[in-house]
Amino acid sequence: MLWIVGGGLLAAAIAWQLRPEALDVQVAPAAIGTLRVTLEEEGVTRVRDHVEVAAPVTGRVEESRYEVGDSVRRGDVLARLHPAPLDPRTRTEAQALVAQAVSRAAEASAQLQQLRVALAEARRDLGRAQRLAAAGAIAERDLEQAGDLVHVREREVEAGAARVAAAREGERAARAALLGADPRGGSGTPVAVVSPIDGLVLRLYESHDRVVPAGTPLVEVGDPSRIEVVSDVLTRDAARIRPGMTMELRAASRAPLTAHVVRVEPAAFTKRSALGVDEQRVNVIGAFDGPVSGLGDAFELDVSVILWEGTRVLRVPSAALVPLDSGWAVFAVQAGRAHLTPVTLGERGAQEVEVKDGIAAGTSVILRPDERLKDGGRVRPIP
Repeated sequence: MLWIVGGGLLAAAIAWQLRPEALDVQVAPAAIGTLRVTLEEEGVTRVRDHVEVAAPVTGRVEESRYEVGDSVRRGDVLARLHPAPLDPRTRTEAQALVAQAVSRAAEASAQLQQLRVALAEARRDLGRAQRLAAAGAIAERDLEQAGDLVHVREREVEAGAARVAAAREGERAARAALLGADPRGGSGTPVAVVSPIDGLVLRLYESHDRVVPAGTPLVEVGDPSRIEVVSDVLTRDAARIRPGMTMELRAASRAPLTAHVVRVEPAAFTKRSALGVDEQRVNVIGAFDGPVSGLGDAFELDVSVILWEGTRVLRVPSAALVPLDSGWAVFAVQAGRAHLTPVTLGERGAQEVEVKDGIAAGTSVILRPDERLKDGGRVRPIP
């Protein structure tokens, strides 16, 4: 009998010595807190209302008296153009340019009318939303979106009015150039090319005395205090972006700024990535939430669009996830052993994910589990 007991003890001792050694693992607790889902992209600032003034006809442009940064008022002469002598062919071309300018002015006016109609409709919708919100019939978020849409439509009308002013100035200059040209080959009457808006000279394309063809950009005018954010994103990401979403902005050597999404432009474009892959992208336009100083046109920004945010979310590090055929799991640590536990995931942040079901707050989960780790295996958590 004693030898049986002794044999059992010996066998138990041998089994203890041969048992699998506990794996050292790093763990983190499943915790309740704030989770953000963001889209990280690059962007630039852009003057919201800017106008590129071009030569209405072929001719010699005088040396500019302006420099970049100079202030101009609507009607100020930006350049003087001496139309080239007109023979029958060039006169026909000049007449065609006038017709094109008239068409552009008419098109801009029609677009502005459509924008004004859209603004009036947005204001009516906001009025209805305010009444419904007062009665508790809609969520506060719906009211905010209605207000954001009014702001979008107001900016579109402002930009449309600037385009109309520029188009009408182009028409006036084209007519003046046609009438001022000297058919006998002389220098003709100089045409004053004027600014259609108040602002600053943002870019000076032609600063020296030389002959330029019709349509050549001469000066770009805009108001740098009225800037917006432009960030191009992949079209598949743009599907999640909505007006009113918060944008966090970072520029070199300055405090972070915030803006909100105004609109996602309706037309996408193809852009080649740094890896040489053609991608379909679309511009997302944002408005700064407060006054901005020290930023001009085309300044680079790092942009984070907050797609979703929760304040009491059960979350675990993304490094704890293990793929399963039917979804995802984590290795939860209980009594010194790792247990493969299926979980239901919700939103995904940059480094953490939301867990909707499967584990409770406070559960320790293993980070970066390797192939040696088995369900039920012994583990030793390390700091």
